Amino acid sequence: MKIAIMAAGGLGSYYGALLAKDGHEVTFITRGAHLAAIRANGLTVKSPHGDFEIKPARATDHPAEVGVVDWIIFSVKTYDTATAARAMLPMIGAQTTVVTFQNGVDSHDAIGAIVGKEHVIAAPTQVVSNVAAPGIIEQKSPFRTSFVGEVYGPGLTPRVQALVEMLKRTGVDATAVGDARTPLWHKFAFIAPVAGLAALARTAPYDLFQLAEARAALRAAIAEVVAVGKAHGVAMDADIVERQYQFTMNLKPGAKPSMQLDLEQGKRLEIDAMSGAVVRLGAEKNVPTPVHQTIYVALKMADEQTKLKVKN
Repeated sequence: MKIAIMAAGGLGSYYGALLAKDGHEVTFITRGAHLAAIRANGLTVKSPHGDFEIKPARATDHPAEVGVVDWIIFSVKTYDTATAARAMLPMIGAQTTVVTFQNGVDSHDAIGAIVGKEHVIAAPTQVVSNVAAPGIIEQKSPFRTSFVGEVYGPGLTPRVQALVEMLKRTGVDATAVGDARTPLWHKFAFIAPVAGLAALARTAPYDLFQLAEARAALRAAIAEVVAVGKAHGVAMDADIVERQYQFTMNLKPGAKPSMQLDLEQGKRLEIDAMSGAVVRLGAEKNVPTPVHQTIYVALKMADEQTKLKVKN
């Protein structure tokens, strides 16, 4: 299969490397030092599941050079969704499938508005993988779990099942689902509260949730996400609030969500796709979201300040 990674950050580089190792023709779309390192030395992966190299590795910063592909692994930051979707149009043919691995619950709509909804499926994923240095990926988690499914119907499809089989061959714990919205919102019920509260407190989750008041805010924030999802007609497990709360309580010392790391490193924040989306989607259905509104107001200002610095 011909596959493009749009773009080759921590998750995209890791999944792309796994697929390249399995024999697929993979092109990593990235830029700057990471691009130069991949071109010069290939891509190195360090992982508890086994270290390996993809050398040589295909890489470019011009999607139009790649041509039409079978699959696009779409893993850009949510605030770059529209720009990246427009840039990848030359890679999309009649049979191309775009798989969004992004955070949030509505990126597929933004992508579909540009490339066509018929091309888009979703793969909510849990994995810890980062660009440790240009050309070097560190995948740290024992888990690498993806749920793959359609977001616009009609249930399980051949392309969903095909991608699941491709990922399984690489060692990823992949599951085909009839409606990707459920695992999207299940993941969202964990990541939006934890990322938002940890970033707001500038404190790693393990340390933050030693505080009883922080645990209460966490449970309330998870419940807000679940209430909003249900109001929008998403089927969610009856015990999902407790499950995600307990999952958070079992996080290891030192682990930080990506949004907190971005804040610490002076980078843009995905706040509009996280607590911002909870507030916006809640308002559409008259569901109150006071915890996420507080998170959003504070971190939105931090993001706006970063945007100004980037422009200047």
